Amino acid sequence: MSIRSRLKRSPLPALALSAMLAFGVSSPVLAQDGDSTPPETASETAAQLPPANLPTMNKQGFSFDLESTYDGAFSALPDEAPVYAMSFPAIDEDRAKSIAESLGIDGDVDNRGEGTFSVDGGDGSLFITPGMMQFISSKDVPEGDLPGNDEAVAFAREWLRQVKLLPSNVGDGVIQTRIENPPRIIVNFQPVKPAPLLSVSPNITVTLGPNGSILESTYQWAEISQGDMFQLRGTDSAWSEVQGRLAYIETELPTGTFEPGSTIAGKAEYTSVTLAYTTSGGAGGKQYLQPVYVFHGTLTPEGSDEGYPVQSYVPALINSQQPVG
Repeated sequence: MSIRSRLKRSPLPALALSAMLAFGVSSPVLAQDGDSTPPETASETAAQLPPANLPTMNKQGFSFDLESTYDGAFSALPDEAPVYAMSFPAIDEDRAKSIAESLGIDGDVDNRGEGTFSVDGGDGSLFITPGMMQFISSKDVPEGDLPGNDEAVAFAREWLRQVKLLPSNVGDGVIQTRIENPPRIIVNFQPVKPAPLLSVSPNITVTLGPNGSILESTYQWAEISQGDMFQLRGTDSAWSEVQGRLAYIETELPTGTFEPGSTIAGKAEYTSVTLAYTTSGGAGGKQYLQPVYVFHGTLTPEGSDEGYPVQSYVPALINSQQPVG
């Protein structure tokens, strides 16, 4: 099918290395130019489940005018999938003091109200807000070399275990960023299930320096519980949203060739579709992880012989959003 689609570090905000770890979806995406988002469909369950959190702005500011085709199988995906509820444990002053002590911070707890605390002294500082904690080490950064990637992940996991912040359902950990000057590695941990996650949170990041020294950590973890099974809209229906220019598009193009903020014309050839999860709901309310269709393919811009990876995201829950089990 073919269609026209178009280094003393301060507390929050974190240092530039951690600034990239913003809340929400990790991948920059953008809906194509064209039709507007369809109106919400009223239903009892739809009111309970907020829409999937998908960004509306590509980090390079592109809009798209693409001829899109799909050459793959739709039948491999399930007809239903679970939605997961997330809860962020409340932290009181006693718990804040206990966490600080496990991090080697011996100062008094400054209770700023509404679940916000800060502690300074000893080995560093701790800042806590509802749903997030940030530790920043005050130790001198040693001279030396960065550890290898596998070693860095092992160092980060062991440090989380030692300070009693390693969750039971944490995944293997991956290198998110590696910088040689100044020498820094950011290790990112996400839950084992559900997977894969498009959203950044829930997650834990640990920033390491030379010799595996721990420089800082940001903790945005949640208790995750599997809820009802929901009927999915089906991949044919999801593909129609890609056709109707209602999907969110992720791609990264070289800025030396393609002007940021310009309209990218060309062909998007999709060859597979998978299910992933992203957050739903915002701070202060009920939050979930719900399924999203991810169409994978290659984008060939007009006038170019070079192809670039492209993904289109479509929420997977049907409009009625009625649980099936």
